Amino acid sequence: MLGILSASLALTLLLETTAAALWGLRRQNLLLGVMVNLLTNPAAVLLHQLFPGWGVTLVLEGAVVMIEGAYYAKYGLRIRHPWLLSLSANALSFGVGVVINRLL
Repeated sequence: MLGILSASLALTLLLETTAAALWGLRRQNLLLGVMVNLLTNPAAVLLHQLFPGWGVTLVLEGAVVMIEGAYYAKYGLRIRHPWLLSLSANALSFGVGVVINRLL
């Protein structure tokens, strides 16, 4: 399970940090993005592994979007549309993860 957690976190950090940079985030805001992903990704992946199923996954991903959006909105420095950033970045990393899992 450690391999799944590590691979998921690495892919999420790569994709969501890239998405945030393309969104216009720099320095402190990018670091904030890394920190919120370190907070949310391992917990979401672990819970998904323990309780597989699309219903649980949708609830977990919804919670991740809300938590990350709240952090971006509260602690980000002038982030444009923090909730939309959170939704977009998470949709990207989730979608890529689904594709990779289908290919494996």
